[in-house]
Amino acid sequence: MLNLTPEERKVILFVLGLAFCGLILSNLIKVNRHIEKIIIPQIQLAKININRVTLDELSGIRCVPPKLAQRIIEFRNLHHEFSSLDELKNIKGIGNQRYEKLKEVFFVE
Repeated sequence: MLNLTPEERKVILFVLGLAFCGLILSNLIKVNRHIEKIIIPQIQLAKININRVTLDELSGIRCVPPKLAQRIIEFRNLHHEFSSLDELKNIKGIGNQRYEKLKEVFFVE
């Protein structure tokens, strides 16, 4: 067996204890995220006008990553305003799946 001094045993136990606590905290965080999605679902009560939304507001929407938000604003500035939501499909990064999600979030006025 290993011949360890009492100090070495304490250090090893301390490191193992820290690793164990880290694993427990990591799992608790993962479980909390899953529970939070079930208990507090992200519900959007009203649709957003795509022609009036700001970059900050776009970035805060769950299904719109920051780079895509920037592309949407650039497209809107380049082509003036959206005349229909179908124009979102012309933006890089918006395929059919993402378009279906965005269609539920935005409207054109």
